[in-house]
Amino acid sequence: MALPVVRAVPLLLCLLTSCSRAQEAGDEVEPMKATVVVIDQVLNTVSPLLFGDNIEWTNNGMGLWRPEEGRLDAALVAELREVGITHLRYPGGTLSDYFDWRKSVGTERSPIPNPFATPKGKPEYPAFGVDEFLALCRELSVPATITLNAGTGSVEEAVAWVRYLTDRKAEVLDYTVGNEIYLAGDNGGDVPELPINKTPDEYADFYLACREGVRSVDPNARVGAIAVRVVGNETPSQPGSWMETVLRRCGASADFIDIHHGYAPLLRRSPAPGVPELTDDEFAEAFMGAPRYVDETIDAVERDIAAYVPGDGANLRVHITEYGPLVYPFGSGDPISDLRWNRSITGAVYLAGLYHVMASHPRIESANHLPLVQDIFGALVGIRSPGPRTWRNAVFYVFRTYSRLAGTTMVATHVTSPAYSTRIAGFVPAMNDVPFVEAGAFRAADGRRLTVCLIHRSAVRPAEATLDPGRSATLERATVLAGDSCLAENTPERPDAVVPAAIAATQAEDRTVTLELPPHSLTVLEFELEGA
Repeated sequence: MALPVVRAVPLLLCLLTSCSRAQEAGDEVEPMKATVVVIDQVLNTVSPLLFGDNIEWTNNGMGLWRPEEGRLDAALVAELREVGITHLRYPGGTLSDYFDWRKSVGTERSPIPNPFATPKGKPEYPAFGVDEFLALCRELSVPATITLNAGTGSVEEAVAWVRYLTDRKAEVLDYTVGNEIYLAGDNGGDVPELPINKTPDEYADFYLACREGVRSVDPNARVGAIAVRVVGNETPSQPGSWMETVLRRCGASADFIDIHHGYAPLLRRSPAPGVPELTDDEFAEAFMGAPRYVDETIDAVERDIAAYVPGDGANLRVHITEYGPLVYPFGSGDPISDLRWNRSITGAVYLAGLYHVMASHPRIESANHLPLVQDIFGALVGIRSPGPRTWRNAVFYVFRTYSRLAGTTMVATHVTSPAYSTRIAGFVPAMNDVPFVEAGAFRAADGRRLTVCLIHRSAVRPAEATLDPGRSATLERATVLAGDSCLAENTPERPDAVVPAAIAATQAEDRTVTLELPPHSLTVLEFELEGA
């Protein structure tokens, strides 16, 4: 999937209103109680490859390329370097299955169909072509993740692109054959005169031929197949058959499978008939709790691998090449408000919980946030013309927090917290016993430092948390990312509405730390471990 630029929705600048009647009335809300104990039990090592992102060839590389000057935007490149991106996926999601790389190189370039243009498929000149993308990777000192065209493209075209990249000594982590072909015809992004759909068997044939061709050029290339597993309210175009067919036919040879199950909740209102609309508070708490839905989906993918790729599946890795907070404005009477959820503190807290899920699964090898730079969805960096004016969205700070934990060891925690239940929210099913307070604990490779990330999911009540770091430790820093409402966001006019801030935390002689967690917040505690 690629996130379309929703040009028909005007930007509305308005003051945020509170998400709860209690907050609006200024009533005091008693904090709930929570305890967190860090346990010396290793869960996993945090892969640096969890912190990739997506860059698209359209719109001058999402605003990063200045064609009139023939150079990258230095200020935007500096922002991406600061946030800690470790690799970049190109040329997009749905865009990939219409992308002819040969038209994007050299001085004589040709327009390429853009499935998100108006009208659909309107060709766009590829100013940010393959060479410009490689220049960005070199500037950021990161490798590429390439999505080969499995829609309008051919095996020969894909192999020629790999040869082009290999001849230029481009650093490529891996190649994925296609994007979301299993949704072709259903997702509204397809170009009618350029059909890209394939049956599961047709795709498997294409993948196997591609892999053989790619390996003939680069014997060490890692080539992945696309897969899909549905849990909850989603309805795929090929229920059940895609995953089983692709895994049975391609699982033994694939280096990884590529899934996009890091999005939630997709819609502000449930697509199921008769489901009552949630209040903002209810939706925010369901949104922040949605990483549980993602976790259950990944567990289901694990079961599919065990069932359909017995033996060989033990080494099959999983890549989540699209993830992030996502609320589409489709079918909504209030699209402007719906889109704000993507950039909100609520979406940022969802992203923090998602990192806890991805970091805890050893099979997940790589992941790419989406989008990178944009004004509509939950981009790391917002951009708006004229100017352009840029700012850091709330998710920027969450991404940066966790990217700095790459290579650390995730250790277990025991959390005692009140819990809540949710109703259906978008495509996320109803959930029970979701803890308001969640903890992720990360120990540095040299054993000298411990970072504990505390998520608080209540839309209304603060929490008084007591944390035991599990061994002798000195608290060095405590910061919190929060907002004055569940829809708080950063904008060009208020770029610092949601930024990390230092907070007070009391550490007792018995090493425990007591502090207050604001509603819808991420609190980060950094310790120096004694005797390491």
